[in-house]
Amino acid sequence: MNLKINIAVDGTASSGKSSVMMVVAKDLGFHFIDTGLMYRAYTKMCLDNKVDFNNNVKIIEQLKNFDFHYREGNQIYVGNKNYTKYLSDYDVVENIKYIATLLEVRNKMVDLQRKMAINGNKIMVGRDITTVVLPNAELKIYFDCSAETRAKRRVKQNEENNIYPNDYEDILRQIIQRDESDKNRKESPLMIAKDAWVIDTSDLTFDQVVEKVKTKVLSFINQEE
Repeated sequence: MNLKINIAVDGTASSGKSSVMMVVAKDLGFHFIDTGLMYRAYTKMCLDNKVDFNNNVKIIEQLKNFDFHYREGNQIYVGNKNYTKYLSDYDVVENIKYIATLLEVRNKMVDLQRKMAINGNKIMVGRDITTVVLPNAELKIYFDCSAETRAKRRVKQNEENNIYPNDYEDILRQIIQRDESDKNRKESPLMIAKDAWVIDTSDLTFDQVVEKVKTKVLSFINQEE
């Protein structure tokens, strides 16, 4: 089976793209990269270094210290620090908005992401992968889901991981605001690539989505061979 291809995946926040594609990657033998976690890791590093998030110059200065890499499977490191368990912390999620829209930060992330994909065999998930980072990826997938379903899923996920505060209305509001921000931002807005395969996960179980995506990927690979 040809695993030298790259699979680029975009979609709305909390649409299931990361959790689904992580399973697909493991089952089919691809290396999984969640680019959103790169921005979270950078936010965590800025928090650790007590950076003022209202000072863009100070945020950008930290780029020279951002040594992001994977170890031991999907463990995320910055330098020698394992950041994996901190990336869903409330202060990380709340402050990522200050760094994610900065052009200098995005350019750095895109450069790192493209280098990771050079040898193929990657499933890369984000919000501008199909359109900006890997516009020539062999297969492009776009995940969508209703905001209400995504909010319910996030509440359940937070409960399972003991993440608080965990109010449905607040989470729904945050998701709607994030959608608007992602789709209307000046740099690399979230959009559906013309040649992307679109899957709406609103009325599907997790396992159903995994199976549909695996079927699509295997069908594509067989056609290529």
